[in-house]
Amino acid sequence: MKIAYLIMAYDQPQLFGRLVEALQHEGATLYAHIDRKHDAGPFRAVAGALPVRFIEQPVEVNWGGYSQVEAMLKLLAAAVRDGHDHYIFLSGRDYPVRPHGELQALLAQDPQRSYINFYPLAPGSDFSRLVEIYAFRDLYPHIRPKALRSLTQLLVRAANRVLPKRRFPAGFQPFRGSTSWCLSAEAAAYVVDFVRQDSSRELIKFFHSVTGADEIFFQTVLFNSPLAKHCAGYVPPGQEPPRRNENKVSLHYIDWDPARENPAVLELRDLAPIQASPKFFARKFDQARSATLLAALDQQRRDAGAAVSSGR
Repeated sequence: MKIAYLIMAYDQPQLFGRLVEALQHEGATLYAHIDRKHDAGPFRAVAGALPVRFIEQPVEVNWGGYSQVEAMLKLLAAAVRDGHDHYIFLSGRDYPVRPHGELQALLAQDPQRSYINFYPLAPGSDFSRLVEIYAFRDLYPHIRPKALRSLTQLLVRAANRVLPKRRFPAGFQPFRGSTSWCLSAEAAAYVVDFVRQDSSRELIKFFHSVTGADEIFFQTVLFNSPLAKHCAGYVPPGQEPPRRNENKVSLHYIDWDPARENPAVLELRDLAPIQASPKFFARKFDQARSATLLAALDQQRRDAGAAVSSGR
């Protein structure tokens, strides 16, 4: 089975190096996008001789902007050109928490299935306002001086209070969910082809002025397509009760405890919950704070590999 890991990173190159080493297994190909605002040198250095395919013309990524979608699409398009069975998107703060063999066994059960959190972004659902107002996350960082940038953001917020709600492009129902996804070969090819079509231009233009486009774009494309039925957790329209927020069908463990960070930075105390979870990856790690946990996860994976090799 051929699995493409799509990694988007901008900081903590040592953690990135650890991640790409942990993802090495038969059938794996790694693709990396390093935010253009940051030096890719340290990331290439820690990767060393490991086979990582870096995106040569990376995007300047701005939090909440469509630039995040552009970077993800660059990774996906590069991997689709090479051809794989599944495409797994990871941030540089993610880490595998279960043996690779278990992941491959799951994906082999239904090669057409994709794992992507989702819910209809209907009026009244959580964050529904994101597609009702204007935001220009890729413009704001380029406005100088900082005072003018702040004034621009204030003016945009003021305009949103008096302007009518934006209309989502006709023919599409917006969906939202986390960026932690695993797409089948068919779904990945569909997304890559979708953005090349003239009929997609209006939707893409709309997303250029949406905050959090990376958590809405891919869900919207897939769940307005014939491939929706192949996504884990899919229920035909009209049969699912109203949902305020995303389901949890992705392959990621994430702790959204409001008493911790948003999301929580994982530490050794999180080992037991991670082990009890059926998820295959976890977020969010920190090279220093998560060091003991990372060591425990590495040992756990080595022990599992040794058990398989010995036939136990």
